[in-house]
Amino acid sequence: MRMHLPLAADLCTLSADLLFGEAPQILFRKPDDVPLQEGDTRASRKRWAHPAQTRLDDITGADETHAELLLAGEYSAALGGSYLAVAWDADVHDHVFPKAYAADTAIPTFRHGRLAGVTLWSEYHDGNEVYRLIEEHKPGTIEYTLYRGTDRALGVPVQIDTREETAHYARMRTASDLNVREGALPETVAIGTGTKHLAVTYLKNAAPVRDWRKLGELASLGRSDLDGVQDVLDKVDFTWSSLMRDVENGQGRLIVPEEMLDLSGKPGEGANFDVYRQVFTPVSGTLGKAADGNGAMGIVQFAIRVEEHLAVIEGLKKELASALGYSEAHLGLDSAKGQRTATEIDADLSDSERTRDKKALYAKGALARWSLAALEIDKTVFGGADLGDMTRMPAVEFAPVSQADPERLARTAQLLDAARAASRKEIVRSIHPGWDEDDIDAEVELIQQEIGVPVPESAAFTGDDPAGVT
Repeated sequence: MRMHLPLAADLCTLSADLLFGEAPQILFRKPDDVPLQEGDTRASRKRWAHPAQTRLDDITGADETHAELLLAGEYSAALGGSYLAVAWDADVHDHVFPKAYAADTAIPTFRHGRLAGVTLWSEYHDGNEVYRLIEEHKPGTIEYTLYRGTDRALGVPVQIDTREETAHYARMRTASDLNVREGALPETVAIGTGTKHLAVTYLKNAAPVRDWRKLGELASLGRSDLDGVQDVLDKVDFTWSSLMRDVENGQGRLIVPEEMLDLSGKPGEGANFDVYRQVFTPVSGTLGKAADGNGAMGIVQFAIRVEEHLAVIEGLKKELASALGYSEAHLGLDSAKGQRTATEIDADLSDSERTRDKKALYAKGALARWSLAALEIDKTVFGGADLGDMTRMPAVEFAPVSQADPERLARTAQLLDAARAASRKEIVRSIHPGWDEDDIDAEVELIQQEIGVPVPESAAFTGDDPAGVT
């Protein structure tokens, strides 16, 4: 008996949940070299009223975008990295959106460790035929070609509208693409993206890959969470299978004398024993068997070694947690006994948070580059207001901790308020990092009304009546 415990899949899901469990904020910050104006604060510099911010919020703030980031994070944990492409279809959505590709559906080109171009593909199976849509991404252009082949051969190019799933690519070429050269093949659809940036970014999971660090472009690829722990995962399956085998053997067996067996039919066809029979006719064994007492029914019951097997699996999980930098609590291990303080609980999760912060370093750069390309492609495809200065990358901010505990946030807010270390607005922002400025202002006003703090009128700041300023 061989049974599989899907621990590897659980580890990849855990990585994605820690990194993208809460959607990151992507903001244009006011440049540091621009002097502060009257009324500017740290928060206003942090969230600058950039002309493209509203459109960026529409693109990155959608639930579908958050879900796609979770998918990309799981791909990255399993395969070392994933590719996040800018996709668009006016029949589906009124703005561009991200599309995640697994690392095993891409052939990248790296330059100085950075993605310079990539070929992506999607497969469509139709009986023995396999259709592959090949997307060749270069800065400023994308070329789409549909091939008809087999499981082992790419095949020959066909018209891109041969399949319903790819027919819409034929309609993507517009008048603005007339200056874009046609593809090398007549069947290729070449379009311009309207940006000098690559329409795909590489989301690296971790680095380096220990076995590939000297192998040219392979050294630029990310490291999977499963790299180097395959033997441990195999032993988890081995131990789990052994436990299930014990369960199978522990069902118990009866050993009965031959005289208790019933013939199933003609001689030579075997015999059986009915374990559910309630009444047995007395059977007298032979003299030798009766004297030895061997004619009685015997019971074989093997022990089910549950505790021993689970202890081995727990030890293997601890090794996995140590090798991958995850907290044991996130792998379902809890060695502490009794009631614990909030500080002790946070300490249990500190390893996972530290690993998450390291992965966030790679994600921040990838999401910033994707956002810049997405905005420029969105402007080219859907039009809209002027984007303003696009020479600076937007900032990507992850929540201080993944899936923050509300009780912990409340304690932090209480301490900040008691120490007069933050304004009411900053406290509300720390508890609700996903809220926009209007929501935060409205909440602050409600809090002030409830606790009896008067909201200053604008006239109080004109200087006409300094004594009336509260």
